[in-house]
Amino acid sequence: MAVFASKLTDEDNERSGAASRVADERTSLLHGQRESHPARGDGYLDPDDPAVSPYNLWTVRALRYITLVFFFLNVFWWILLLTAFFITLPYLNTRGSGFFDFAFVTVTAGNLFVVLLFFTNPSKAMRVLLGLLAVILLVDTMMILAVQRIRDEEGPAGITSVVWAFCIACWCVITDRVVASAKAGEEERLTGRVETRHSLKEWLEILIATIILVVFIVMTILMTATLILRSRDASLDWPGTRYRVNGEKYAVHLACIGNVTSTAGKKIPTILLESGENPSEYQLEKWMYSALTNGTVQRYCYWDRPGYAFSDNAPSPHSAGMSASALAEVLALDGEQGPWILVSAGYGSIVSRIFASQHFRDIAGIMLVDPLHEDLLHRIGSASTGFMIWVYGVVSPLGISRIAGALFRGRTREDRVYGIPATK
Repeated sequence: MAVFASKLTDEDNERSGAASRVADERTSLLHGQRESHPARGDGYLDPDDPAVSPYNLWTVRALRYITLVFFFLNVFWWILLLTAFFITLPYLNTRGSGFFDFAFVTVTAGNLFVVLLFFTNPSKAMRVLLGLLAVILLVDTMMILAVQRIRDEEGPAGITSVVWAFCIACWCVITDRVVASAKAGEEERLTGRVETRHSLKEWLEILIATIILVVFIVMTILMTATLILRSRDASLDWPGTRYRVNGEKYAVHLACIGNVTSTAGKKIPTILLESGENPSEYQLEKWMYSALTNGTVQRYCYWDRPGYAFSDNAPSPHSAGMSASALAEVLALDGEQGPWILVSAGYGSIVSRIFASQHFRDIAGIMLVDPLHEDLLHRIGSASTGFMIWVYGVVSPLGISRIAGALFRGRTREDRVYGIPATK
């Protein structure tokens, strides 16, 4: 009887202590609460009951709200970068490809979307894939920061985008892990055990999330390979000098070969090359160097228009007249003076004629090789052509043709920088 009384006293004390404690979201259900689910008869909820949810925890709800905030911030950043393709906003000009920052933010948007879409159905496969993606993005971040040329080309926008992508990937891993732990805890608290089964809907969600993340990983691996090739290309030394122009917003490359000579007290004109659709190094410079070595010409200069070879991209929008102004500025910075004989081809003939109209007193002659007349600009400046070029630019960070050319066609860094087609 004493032992029985002691047990009753212990049970009464336990009930009294439990009653004195304030229940919270993690308090286990007690076996006396049969009214919570009469069908079970044990005080626990059915595993399929909607009340069994990780959203019961304020930490999970807070993680979802914060993830939503990150998603909308990423969308805002994505829209700014998209706008910068057409009208360069302050501090958003990337002097390199111009599309890597947009690609990183797009991958980040995909990660956040997947996490939000399948927030209450976390899986180990998602965590592993998100972790692998974070590691690859960390490698990209280190590569961009380590290679000075790429760091200068990407600028604040590109660096911010890749660091943001890495941090968000880590956040997604942490969020998925916390939600998985919270879901298991709620199942054990409300149903008496951790649910190990998955419905067909849950398996489909896991499959879809896995496929999407695998696609993102493949994309990021291709971007990493492209960055490796860009790092390799950045080690190629350029002849001449690069000068910052247009308020030091971007740099262009200028090289002059030969000696300044004069005859009968007059300075012999310098040949000034303006390439067409390919850089001067590939299209005209080799031909002019042969003329220099056989004594046909005494001196020539060539430059790379913005976006070509060793020159940076110019802020958008950019025109042939702006290129002519940049050419005049870089010649002045290098101390080069006329007279000039302009030799140009293709689209470059328009730039040369604009330059000649602005500096006609310094022009001794002009030679046009297969020139493009301004009345034919609609052929290369149509809306459809511009859209296709833009689409190609958007997918250019994947570097499909660049990687294939390096792996299967033996393209060198000179080929990539000078724009020699892979079929050559």
